[in-house]
Amino acid sequence: MLRTIIWFLYFFLYLAVAAPIWLYCTHKVRRGQRAQVQPVIERVVHNWARRLLRLAGATVEVTGTENIPAETAVFVANHQSDFDIPIVLTQAGRPRALMAKQSLARVPGIHGWMNLLQCVFLDRSDEKQAVRALMDATKLVKAGVSMTIFPEGTRSKGGPVKEFKGGAFRIATSAKVPIVPVTIEGTYHLLEERGRIHPGHVRVTIHAPIPTADLSRQQVRELPERVRAQILSAMTGQHA
Repeated sequence: MLRTIIWFLYFFLYLAVAAPIWLYCTHKVRRGQRAQVQPVIERVVHNWARRLLRLAGATVEVTGTENIPAETAVFVANHQSDFDIPIVLTQAGRPRALMAKQSLARVPGIHGWMNLLQCVFLDRSDEKQAVRALMDATKLVKAGVSMTIFPEGTRSKGGPVKEFKGGAFRIATSAKVPIVPVTIEGTYHLLEERGRIHPGHVRVTIHAPIPTADLSRQQVRELPERVRAQILSAMTGQHA
């Protein structure tokens, strides 16, 4: 329980201390000077997420970092835990935009930094809003902003990997950018398994990018299951 209390204290205190940096970066972005502060944004977010993992007692094993492309891409990962977010912010290259559930926008201190990362908030209970969010995400990716998406739409909490929804794949194929499958295994041990913060080991596998520019219609339809199968192939447990 003490670990959980310390973790949540750090979660909010770091954001409070970093508030002046957020104000400065937000001012620069609004003036069209994002390039000047993008390294600062990424550094602050990376340090925050990395320390959240350390305070939780997470040990992380990563393979496949050589597969992270230099060009714009859509990273597609399975979703076991809320800890998947700090994992993808720290273990899969530089912090990048996320397709995030709308409820995260209501967490104090989070919304502003996610806006600076150019995250897109999605409310699946509102069909019109969901369509707008997918359109906004597609525009971002076409403009050269890489994005991470969890196409299950909800956490599996260590259970079987759920069916992948098609939004992530429509974004990638519309923008004609590669999809990078990412396998995350073990994050549910850090929180969901016991309902409190607890140490655990996490395995992350970054797979080779899948080009989308020249796929046939049939290949596009098969993408969700193809990527899901690739992610499952790196899992050691029974998650299929």
